[in-house]
Amino acid sequence: MGKKKPQGESRNRLLWVSLVLISWMILIIWRLSWLQVVKHEYYAKKAAGLQQDSEMVMGPRGSILDRNNREMAYSVIYDSLYADQNLIKKEEARTKRAIRQTAAQNIASLLGVSEEQLMQDLTGDSGFVWIRRRIDPGMAPAIKKIISEKNLSGLGIKQESQRFYPNDNIGSHVIGYVGSEDKGQAGLELTQDEFLKGRPGEVHFSRGARKTRYNSWEIPALPGNQIRTSIDIGLQYKVEVLLDEVMKRYNAKGAHAIVMDPSSGEILVMANAPTFNPNVRLKTGGEDNRNNKSISTPFDPGSIFKIVTYAAAIEEGLARPDEMINCGNGQISFGPRIIHDTHAYGTISVADAFAKSSNVGAIKLAMRVGKEKFHDYITRFGFGSRMITELPGESKGIVRPLSSWNYDSIGSVAMGQEISVTLLQAVSSVAIIANKGVWVQPHLITQKTSSDGRVLFEARPASRQVVSPETARIMTSMLERVVTTGTGRHAIQLKGYTAAGKTGTPQKVDPITKAYSKSKYMPSFAGFVPATNPKFAIIVMVDEPIGAYYGASVAAPVFNMIAEAALGDFVVPPDEKSFREDLVRLANKYESEIAKEDGAQEKLIAETATKPAPISSPTPQKKTERIETGSDVKVSANLPPSAIPRKQAPPQKTKGAVIVGSGSPDSIAGTIEMPDLRGRGMRAATQFCSELGLKPRLIGSGIVVRQYPAPGTRLRPGEECRLEFQ
Repeated sequence: MGKKKPQGESRNRLLWVSLVLISWMILIIWRLSWLQVVKHEYYAKKAAGLQQDSEMVMGPRGSILDRNNREMAYSVIYDSLYADQNLIKKEEARTKRAIRQTAAQNIASLLGVSEEQLMQDLTGDSGFVWIRRRIDPGMAPAIKKIISEKNLSGLGIKQESQRFYPNDNIGSHVIGYVGSEDKGQAGLELTQDEFLKGRPGEVHFSRGARKTRYNSWEIPALPGNQIRTSIDIGLQYKVEVLLDEVMKRYNAKGAHAIVMDPSSGEILVMANAPTFNPNVRLKTGGEDNRNNKSISTPFDPGSIFKIVTYAAAIEEGLARPDEMINCGNGQISFGPRIIHDTHAYGTISVADAFAKSSNVGAIKLAMRVGKEKFHDYITRFGFGSRMITELPGESKGIVRPLSSWNYDSIGSVAMGQEISVTLLQAVSSVAIIANKGVWVQPHLITQKTSSDGRVLFEARPASRQVVSPETARIMTSMLERVVTTGTGRHAIQLKGYTAAGKTGTPQKVDPITKAYSKSKYMPSFAGFVPATNPKFAIIVMVDEPIGAYYGASVAAPVFNMIAEAALGDFVVPPDEKSFREDLVRLANKYESEIAKEDGAQEKLIAETATKPAPISSPTPQKKTERIETGSDVKVSANLPPSAIPRKQAPPQKTKGAVIVGSGSPDSIAGTIEMPDLRGRGMRAATQFCSELGLKPRLIGSGIVVRQYPAPGTRLRPGEECRLEFQ
């Protein structure tokens, strides 16, 4: 028998075992407490990160509208398929091949590409790569499902915002464009970027073991705010077409025009040629076409600046339109420098000196005003300052301080040299005269609204009195003389409307010699219509035309066509006195003819109604017949069809039209000539259109003052014609 171990030794061994067990239990409890209490939040978040996921939802960019709420820019949200090559590379080789093969087999057909092509796209070395942008909305859910079910790590669907400009290049210099990240790069898109861009939302969801989604909830995306502008996109289109035509006709470097409302400061048109299409990504060499030269590129204004010179002299009481001024037979000296007129004028009235654009006359008036006062008027008219806050890149122009003027600077500035202005500054100076001497800040944005329709901003432009209403009235009369008897008399021919304006033929500065070029000009015409109640201030400038280069022959005809389009589109009634008197005479003549025709028809109806019916005839059933007399509709009872007179045929010949028969097309390809309906009353004009088979669109009431198409235009029966009454 062995020896028994001492009792103390067994007790010690048991104690050590107990200590080990207790230590182990304490360690376990401490670790559990550490993980479940101290680190609970950390591991809960980590677990949630594995079980939960989220996707960003794009908020579409806000729309840009014209004055009639027609969209000029809007956004659409698309789904795009991408691959993150870095995530794919982290997988094992077998898994990487499986991901690419599975994607190619299941997704290629949905994208409309071959499996080989998709495999190639997924095998590149780059990190993030777009597989297909702007997926068909009907295909996106199916692709998402395949990615989820097949656990295709590295592939995903991301939302993108695509900006569209439905009118392509029309108004592009005003609207601007966005870059690849949907961020504004020019125009209103740039300056209003923060206001237009949408606010992204998020979709949160939980994932199961097989990556299936459940328990989703969403923070909705917010669309961007909306901007309404003063631009009339229809008139903008017409102006851009005219600028493109004049640029091509004269092989010019460019052409520019602005149309604004002088009373409100709203810019209706701001156009430049050449232009660009904001839907097309910028190509190398096309940067200059994206420059809004109407505000960014100052030019020497030439004779249109004489508006400021003469207005200053008249406002200061230093000149009157009927005052005689000696124009020095076309030349004036400043020391060794001699300034010439294009024609040798002697002593003529101030109004004639302005109408004939005498440089000598303008210089003498500026010298009366004095250089300090003259410089003050230049700044009061807004030259040397920025005009508009809503567009980027506006130039202040160049107005030198008096300390930098030379001995002959007052003569140069008086006729529009040694000073540079923007097209917007120039048309704004004309608008001051049109608006009774009040400057109203030019602007483009009339209203801003939130995505839910709340009005966030209404335009309240600044204004100030620059010259007195009397000075503005006198200047308007002098500007009218430019159009009727002066340099613009052959180009401005607005039937029924008065116009006021000023020609300009400024020379460009040669960049090499720094002197005025003898071959490069920027002909211009600035004015407003109608002269008696101005609705539009308009300026046109053509850059370096080849051949003709005078403002009266190059720019003024474009002004005339723009004015015609604006007056027609905005249905402005004619204001020329002789034209309106002619309309009244025509109206009286036609109304008397209609009255005679109606009297004869009334007599025929009365005679037919009182004539007894034949005894042998059966008693007709009582019914109501419609009897048409002219454009009136009368009702008579118990009349047989034979008692209803036919409509009277229109005259066989009318001014501007030859009609064969009653409403019958003539012999040329089944068409008719649009008659001249001006001066006729509503009833007569409507009847005439009805007889010809035309569909009249009536605007206003009274007598016809304008019509579209013009008299003599060939039409087919059933076409629409627009008649404007007053």
